[in-house]
Amino acid sequence: MRPRLKNTAWERVGDELRLVNDPRDQLMIADPDGLVEKLLQLLSEGGRTVAGLAGELGLDEADVRAAVEAFDAQRLLEDGDRLGRLEPDAAERYFSNLAFFESFGTLEHSREDLQERLRHAHVLVLGTGGLNSNTIPHLAGLGVGTMTVLDRDAVEPRNFARQYLYRWADIGARKAERAAEWIRAFDPGIQVEAIDADLEGPEQLAQLVRRIGPDVVASGVDRPNRIDLWVNEACVRAGVPFVRGGMAVTTGTVWSVHPGVSACRACVPADPANPADFPDPDDPEIAGAIAANRLFARLPRPNRGIGPVAGLLGAFGAFEVLRYLTGFEPPAYAGRPLTVDFARGCATSQTEWPRDPDCAVCGGR
Repeated sequence: MRPRLKNTAWERVGDELRLVNDPRDQLMIADPDGLVEKLLQLLSEGGRTVAGLAGELGLDEADVRAAVEAFDAQRLLEDGDRLGRLEPDAAERYFSNLAFFESFGTLEHSREDLQERLRHAHVLVLGTGGLNSNTIPHLAGLGVGTMTVLDRDAVEPRNFARQYLYRWADIGARKAERAAEWIRAFDPGIQVEAIDADLEGPEQLAQLVRRIGPDVVASGVDRPNRIDLWVNEACVRAGVPFVRGGMAVTTGTVWSVHPGVSACRACVPADPANPADFPDPDDPEIAGAIAANRLFARLPRPNRGIGPVAGLLGAFGAFEVLRYLTGFEPPAYAGRPLTVDFARGCATSQTEWPRDPDCAVCGGR
């Protein structure tokens, strides 16, 4: 291991040093004898082991190791031996990704390690319509190495308010294959399979997940009504994270299921219009919500997902997929749905799904 300082600036303030890697944070370190600054200079140059650093500074190796561990805890270091391994073309292709991942690199995993996790990842995308036609370009830009895309529909004029994978000449063409063609044209290095099929039941989904073996499932399918429960069951049984986004009138939601860690979709009521799904349906607030959902179910359900709505939810979903694939930070929406209120300045809020220890799907995992 050869610790190397990230892109960090520092200045002396009396007997202290002020370090800045991200303007939102600063670190003040006591350095009355200037040894910390000498260590920073050597770490900035890179190429030295802890023993080598200790030798040049004339310090005990254990003391230098403790200082290195302290800097690493502040995410100021990466292992130089884990950098510079990408071929030049790949380093140029992922230049911005690597710059983003620098903030999250450590001695244990460098920015290049995080990018390599994406290059070796496989995402199953269910639906290439409004939500995922915005998620797919983000996944392709991140460099997800393999994608399987599934859709049952053809391109229609009404899709053009929010689905930018398609062109006017594609009207009547099958969405799954056109989405796959877009991915191949965007980056020929991405392996992609198109599946033109409907989702008909939980066993079919379970077989699909078993066959493909994805690292994450990103779903934007909203029909039939129980589709989320089918995907949830297939993913929980297989231990595969599941990311979902969607819209209801003026609110959008993004959530995920982390099998064995978070509550799953089956832990919460499957049908908010069904009083039997609630522990206390006579509670006035719950009763009112049940009544409102019952009335709403009678209304036609036009797709209200304009471009900015689909783009915003697709980006939130892509970020959650990124968290699962790289581990740069923990999943943000696992059992904690993010709600975006489009009628109130896109204000966001989160709620917690209570985990049901007796859940038929995830109970006991």
